[in-house]
Amino acid sequence: MTSPQPRAWVFTLMILFSVALGAFLATAFQRPIVTMAQGGSAMRTVSATAVSKAEALSAAEAMESAFVRVAEEVAPAVVTIYARRNVNRPGLRLEVPDDFPFPFGFRQDNRSREVPIPMRGVGSGVIVRSDGYILTNDHVVAGAERVEVVLSDGRRFAGKVMRDFRSDIAVIKVDATGLPTARLGDSDTVRVGQWAIALGSPFGKENTMTVGVVSALGRREAIGSITQGQRYYPNLIQTDASINPGNSGGPLLNIRGEVIGINTAIESPTGSFAGIGFAVPINTARFVMEQLITRGRVVRGFLGVVPADVTPDDARRLNVRQGALITSVEEGSPAAQAGIQVEDVIVEYNGRTVRGEIDFRDMVARTEPGTTVPVKVVRNGREVTLRVKVGEAPDPEARTRPREQPQESGRKLGISIERLTPDLAEQFRLPRNLQGVVITEVVPGSAADDAGLQPGDVILRVDGQRVNSVDDVYRLVSARKSGEAIIFIVRSRTEDGNAIERRVRVEVP
Repeated sequence: MTSPQPRAWVFTLMILFSVALGAFLATAFQRPIVTMAQGGSAMRTVSATAVSKAEALSAAEAMESAFVRVAEEVAPAVVTIYARRNVNRPGLRLEVPDDFPFPFGFRQDNRSREVPIPMRGVGSGVIVRSDGYILTNDHVVAGAERVEVVLSDGRRFAGKVMRDFRSDIAVIKVDATGLPTARLGDSDTVRVGQWAIALGSPFGKENTMTVGVVSALGRREAIGSITQGQRYYPNLIQTDASINPGNSGGPLLNIRGEVIGINTAIESPTGSFAGIGFAVPINTARFVMEQLITRGRVVRGFLGVVPADVTPDDARRLNVRQGALITSVEEGSPAAQAGIQVEDVIVEYNGRTVRGEIDFRDMVARTEPGTTVPVKVVRNGREVTLRVKVGEAPDPEARTRPREQPQESGRKLGISIERLTPDLAEQFRLPRNLQGVVITEVVPGSAADDAGLQPGDVILRVDGQRVNSVDDVYRLVSARKSGEAIIFIVRSRTEDGNAIERRVRVEVP
């Protein structure tokens, strides 16, 4: 008799057992990595990865090589800028007694005199054209009587400056050719989390490189003061790459060594880097640069509206997906003349889809003034197409806004006031649909200053009467005599950004 043939399931069982045994032995003899457990002292073991030490080192060296390559390629195109200014400081005054005996006549002048003191500011810049054109910040060179550019190889050139206050971008022209240049990237493609590399001269330390990431996009900041000049930045790149005084005007780069922004500002309680830096997107800087080089000034389109992004609540209420929500329309502006209304949502501008506020601002700014463009809006759930003749944006540095009445009444209190426009709403970070009269200046030591009025306060009532215009305020103030008190009800902002209404009592001097 022959023995019975083993059944198929026996062979299957033997194969599975062999596979399991092999897997067990492979795991049992693998060297473990011991790490501390999260939040306690207990130990845990984690299996080693299949990546060898050599492979890990190779990957790290490849990353290191990328940064080294960026430094070697771009650093020769980064310059240090020295801006020389004369700053007036109070001078010494000679005090001489009236009865002091002099052998000849002596005329005493007790008036305080200001003495010009030479000051030298330091900033950075990046060469963008080999024939001597350099991008930097306007605040690096503003007010400078002489600008000197120092290249990475030590050469020095006197610079001719072309400025744009609004964007905080300036172009410096030096008399040289064949200069090394940096490649300009596309800031519209930048994403949060990408590498960010800053080059410049922080604290005058030339050719300094720092590395971080893009922390955020589309940051809005109002920097400066109304009395000394305030800039509103509607679209900044935020980075944690170290930026310090002296970095202003230098390039912010991606890992490919392309310029994605011009380093501009930091947010810090100390004045030095605290983890938050800002750069003007290179697409904005490129637009400004081209205008300055070809025209000598920047000409922007203007509609006279304040746009905002569409929130989820807005989208449901207005039956739109995206666009730019109009929150304010200036009287007599191109937008008003074309029929654009508050709560219209701009969804298309000159044939291009509008995704949000920043999109819309850029499209309008880059439209040649005098051009008539179709603008598609969603109004009450229906699409309406309007034709708008684009105007020219006013120069914010010129400060030539017309007053409704001479300011003698305001001067005796120490305030300057204006009708609240979209530009002023942006500067003071006020609600976009707010209307009224805003305080733009308060003279230090004046009656208004002593009482606690501040630039950015919106005057709602004077002596119990609601005010709607500059004339209203001056009429009520001028009716009060010296020694009398005026009661202002103003809308103010607290330090944490909250809006409050407060009562301010000002004594007329």
